Amino acid sequence: MANIPVDATAVMLHGVSTWFFFYRGKRLGQTTGWHGLGQFEAAVAVARDKIRAGNVVGSTANGEKSGKSSTD
Repeated sequence: MANIPVDATAVMLHGVSTWFFFYRGKRLGQTTGWHGLGQFEAAVAVARDKIRAGNVVGSTANGEKSGKSSTD
């Protein structure tokens, strides 16, 4: 095996966190990146509001359910 340096500069991993919100198999929405707890809590609140309002609808495109509500 070749000598492979193992330190913080040898390998970098970059990514963007993404959370998807589902309810009973239907996608309610998503949030991408980390902009702080406040914005994450707001995204969760929007998903919960969609559940409470009963606006969870699926799309028939490609047999997948988009989870978009009538207000999206």
